[in-house]
Amino acid sequence: MTGRFSGRRAVRALVAFGLSVGTVTAVAGIHYGVFTAIGCYVDAYGARDPYPRRGPLLAALSMGFVVAFAVGGLAQGNAWAMVAVLSVVAVVSTLFVHALHPSGPGSYFVVLVAAMAAFLPPTGLTETAIQAGCLALGTAVSWVSGMSGWLTRPFRPEERAVSAAFRSVAAFVDRCGGTEQDAQRDGLSREFITAQRQACTAVHSAWAALDDARTGRRPGSPPARRMRLYAFMKRLEVVLDAAQSTGERGGSPMPAGPASRLRTAADEIEAGREPDLGRSGTEGPAAMRKAGRESSPGLPQPGQGPGPLPLPPHRSVAADLRHMLSRSSSAPTVALRVGLAVAVGTALGAVLPLLHPAWVAVGAAAVLQGGPGQQPAQRAEARFAGTLAGVGGTALVFHSYQPGTWATVAVAAAAHAITRALPPAALSVRTMLATPVALLLIDAASPTSGLGRLAAFRALDLTLGLALGVAAALFVRGVPRRRVCLSVSNAVAATGDALGEHLRTGAAGEAATAAAWQRMTELWAMHAAVPAEEIRATSTADRLWPAVLAVRRLLVWDRLSPPAPPAPEDGGRVDAFLRTLAGATHAHLPGTSGLRAAIPPRLETPHPHHHAELHTRLAALRSALEDPVPSPPARPPAAP
Repeated sequence: MTGRFSGRRAVRALVAFGLSVGTVTAVAGIHYGVFTAIGCYVDAYGARDPYPRRGPLLAALSMGFVVAFAVGGLAQGNAWAMVAVLSVVAVVSTLFVHALHPSGPGSYFVVLVAAMAAFLPPTGLTETAIQAGCLALGTAVSWVSGMSGWLTRPFRPEERAVSAAFRSVAAFVDRCGGTEQDAQRDGLSREFITAQRQACTAVHSAWAALDDARTGRRPGSPPARRMRLYAFMKRLEVVLDAAQSTGERGGSPMPAGPASRLRTAADEIEAGREPDLGRSGTEGPAAMRKAGRESSPGLPQPGQGPGPLPLPPHRSVAADLRHMLSRSSSAPTVALRVGLAVAVGTALGAVLPLLHPAWVAVGAAAVLQGGPGQQPAQRAEARFAGTLAGVGGTALVFHSYQPGTWATVAVAAAAHAITRALPPAALSVRTMLATPVALLLIDAASPTSGLGRLAAFRALDLTLGLALGVAAALFVRGVPRRRVCLSVSNAVAATGDALGEHLRTGAAGEAATAAAWQRMTELWAMHAAVPAEEIRATSTADRLWPAVLAVRRLLVWDRLSPPAPPAPEDGGRVDAFLRTLAGATHAHLPGTSGLRAAIPPRLETPHPHHHAELHTRLAALRSALEDPVPSPPARPPAAP
């Protein structure tokens, strides 16, 4: 769903938009149909979330739409009240959406709803309530549309995430294939690093989808299909680990057979069928097992099945809110930036002679929200190009043709459906298609404006808003370095607690391991947030990735390694070693001279007696912090 056109989503969006807007238009007129159309924008969220989470998530966002509209309506006609209200809505909604972390465009549409209400001509409370009711109808129909797939394929979102993970790991196994000399040569290649990152990201996303699916479920009663997906991911985790070790160390290459079986399994899983993974798992023939043993001698091979599984711990909304406001979260900085841009945009919209001043505030928020993996400047460029194309296309098509009410509803519904079906990365195309929707609906509701004049002001107003968004990104620069450093430090320290307890007791401890996985998940989110909040590219995200990968591989070892005799001394040494590294990263980014100076020169990487593989992974973490350039670690030494 993330990288291709989704015909199924297009049909659902078309039916929901056409049914709700058409019904309101037929009963009360296009003026009220416009507010219903705004409510349908809630379908931009939750498309990749599992249904147990999607339902409450869309309900919360629908309520947020209605509240934002009502609050914005209270500020109508008073410029300073609009500035205060919209800036507060922008900050609160950004924090709210960040805590919910749905798939979708951040708080952008919540700000849009509030801005549209605030810049309407002043009306009474009764009229505002009727408009909010029409908006609520649009959100309700979109909620039903978004949840309709639950009746036929209740596990489809999880299956798609797991299927994507299988395909990405298969591509990575292919990269690790060939002769031993090929593996040694490719260990540092850009292709290897790219395939490794894509595989790890897909596996992380699949685990996150399975974790999100636990929302609202009673403990101990997961559906059988979800448990099967859970078991498939467990097997895939070990295959990924073996492939990583093989590629990094230039050991025995991965055979070609398992990659094709992984792809076949991915097709079966996505279709909702049970894949044939073989008696001993996805590893296939003996060559795969041999490669895995030589690369990761301290880990079990797929099919051995030690528990517990490497599923990140499920955290409550209250815990998410507490973390969101903590010093290791990127949310406060992002919210401040969005609030500042919206406040200035609202003030300018209120004093300048603009036709639809709400577009200035909305444009400012658009630069700072949405467009996964893109920086603010890139989002502004994509939205600017899409807006100009949309305005030009609208002016060209409707230059001599004034569409009627039902032609407007039909065209808007079709454009809305195609927009929702496009992949998130197609930001310019989605903006191009969304522009006629806004222009046609507003022109139908306010026919005195004229479509041509409306289109010209749309380009002017939104361009001003985009410029404000870029300026806000320059003024409030990205995620503060101290928050990035603290996120790394927390993850490394929690990993030390988990590994120390594992070595002292001989097996992974649930509480410490769960806390470590949560900290790793937070570090992963920070790594993803950094480039998306930078006005210009830096090396921060590239410096973070090797550390993210090294911490994750330590936790995979912690989860999957078989029981061993307790070693309290080894546990103490490993814990102290990682706490020293955590202290060094508390104020310094990986790869900086300050971090290298903060690590004691005589600090020795521990050699646990019963876990030679662990020494290799500890050394890899230290290397990732001191010198983030990926380098193949040495083979694990013999146990002393």
